[in-house]
Amino acid sequence: MMGKVVKTGVSFPEKLLKKFDRIIEEIGISSRSQAIQEAIRHFISLNSWRLSEEDVVGAILVHYSHEQHDVEEKLTDVQHDFRDIIPSALHLHLSKEDCLLIIAVRGKASKVKEFLMKLRRVGKLKQVTHLIMPTY
Repeated sequence: MMGKVVKTGVSFPEKLLKKFDRIIEEIGISSRSQAIQEAIRHFISLNSWRLSEEDVVGAILVHYSHEQHDVEEKLTDVQHDFRDIIPSALHLHLSKEDCLLIIAVRGKASKVKEFLMKLRRVGKLKQVTHLIMPTY
């Protein structure tokens, strides 16, 4: 049963909205409102673990150029500081310059959150993304 519906306005850069509309059409969602609701639910699902103290499990992906001075060393140092929540990591060579580091994590949400923040502070990373979920 759905609760009260509240209308709100959202501003988008034009290119972002065009891409959004193309994806909505491609996957067969009937309206922007429905797609935005789905996107918000997904956002909440991906990030609600940050508000808890429960145990979580997941993966963190770090895309970087190994030609950036000291990046690999700094990434390794941060991982060593959090080895209690990192059961495994995988290094992939994407191209001559680019690498992808996939770090498995398991532990308290607050510790994983701290680890993510320290990773982002390494600097000169192309992208850091994660998929973290509770272990209920």
